Amino acid sequence: SNTSRLKAPPAVDEVPGYGRARLWLGITGVGSIVTLSAAALFFNLPEQFLPGTGAALSNQIKGILAFILMYSLLQLPLDFFGGYLLPRQYQRQHPHFNNFLVTLFRGVGVHSVLLALIGITLLLAARTAGVLGVVGVGAILVITLLRGSITLAAAIARLELTPSTPELHDDPALPVVPAYMGESEDEGFAGSIVGLFQPRTVLLPMRWREVLDSDAFRVAVQRRQMAISTGSWQRGRLLALTFTIAGIILSATLVGSSQLASAQGIVNFSLIFTLWSFLGLLTLPTPSRRGVAEVDHALLAHGCDRNILERTITHLDNLQDRERDRPPLIETVFHPVPSVQARLHGPHATGIKGTWNAARTTVAISPAGLGLLGRAVHCNCGRPALWVFLPID
Repeated sequence: SNTSRLKAPPAVDEVPGYGRARLWLGITGVGSIVTLSAAALFFNLPEQFLPGTGAALSNQIKGILAFILMYSLLQLPLDFFGGYLLPRQYQRQHPHFNNFLVTLFRGVGVHSVLLALIGITLLLAARTAGVLGVVGVGAILVITLLRGSITLAAAIARLELTPSTPELHDDPALPVVPAYMGESEDEGFAGSIVGLFQPRTVLLPMRWREVLDSDAFRVAVQRRQMAISTGSWQRGRLLALTFTIAGIILSATLVGSSQLASAQGIVNFSLIFTLWSFLGLLTLPTPSRRGVAEVDHALLAHGCDRNILERTITHLDNLQDRERDRPPLIETVFHPVPSVQARLHGPHATGIKGTWNAARTTVAISPAGLGLLGRAVHCNCGRPALWVFLPID
């Protein structure tokens, strides 16, 4: 059964190729959406098919809803591959087909409603105050997505929270942040540190208690606390917010106040922001990997046993891609979490401060700019439980 297989983590590459297959799916999905976005901008397709500034508000809203529906239909085949076909082919944990459809359509429905509400809100902001209105509302939306992340995640997919046991707070040298155990249907769910700039909650996967021994679980908890105490989590938050809000400012400015107040303008804004998000997918993994190395190094300096840390890293990788090693170029461009081998042969303290989880936080808050890549990346494509809290170390 799935449960018994989880309790006895399989050997390296029990069924080889899953991680690389997911990567190719992500490249296909992201590449398709980016290419279509660039083509739509180049050929001025929003101007040809959507209402302009002179149209009634109701028609503007219908235009935005049609755009989001078209995006959702384009994304569905990718979701089907990522959430069902690939895990099934590589004998990874996956739901029965009917359960998969129910889970997927729930997630797609909530995600589509979220994008629709954001699109309409940005339209109203543009009609009221032009570029400044969109930038101001966009910044508020970023903050709202971060502060409401648990609520949104639980709406998109089943997520049950249980207050943690006192043992998670037994190290007086580490910050005490309320911890909750989260039960998710997806084995790749890795929790998060929730909060804007001050950590409010450490969210840990219930499944980790099943696959880790007590020492390894304690190390996994300490890593989250260490991400906070080193400042790497806060720096990651700052980079993600700065990058996202800069993209909103750039996209709104390029479209201009006059056109923003229409379905044409909001869709152009979305397409430009999607291209900006693509730039983030290429550049933000490197500082994020430095954040992982920084936390690993700090944990060892704090007295953590290297053997226990290695065991923890290896067991938790079994819940992700089980891709123990990667070619340097692939890791540099596509992976904000280093491979197991890269971490075990380090951690590599470069002297440069890291930004823990910056890359995937940026993906999670990209709906604030109507970004279209949040469900297309390789780690969460077709997996609604990972659309808000993407897999992390």
